[in-house]
Amino acid sequence: MADPNLRDFYGRIYRIQKRHRRGGGFEATGTLGRSYFVPPPSRSINIVRPLVMVVIAVTFVKVLMLAVIGPADYASRIAGLQAGGTIDRVGAVVMAVDPVTGFLAGKIDDLRGKLAPAK
Repeated sequence: MADPNLRDFYGRIYRIQKRHRRGGGFEATGTLGRSYFVPPPSRSINIVRPLVMVVIAVTFVKVLMLAVIGPADYASRIAGLQAGGTIDRVGAVVMAVDPVTGFLAGKIDDLRGKLAPAK
């Protein structure tokens, strides 16, 4: 019959080896060991921040294009994209003027009008 103490001993050895394989060690209580300096690995994948940055970048490009080339030319270019293939139509949906883009482009036009030298 197996000795229960021996089974506990081998279980403890297994847990210690598992901890060492993961990079852990034994640290004295009250000392600043490896667990203090090395943050635990992050298990979650945060995709919200990169998506927000992409949306802001695309909106910024749309605002600048609308402010530089004007609403009429911008609308004609969007219409040209809508007449194209599948990728072009997706681009037309992405580049369509939304309320935020129109508002910010108008503010940039107002600012350019105020900063333009008087003739």
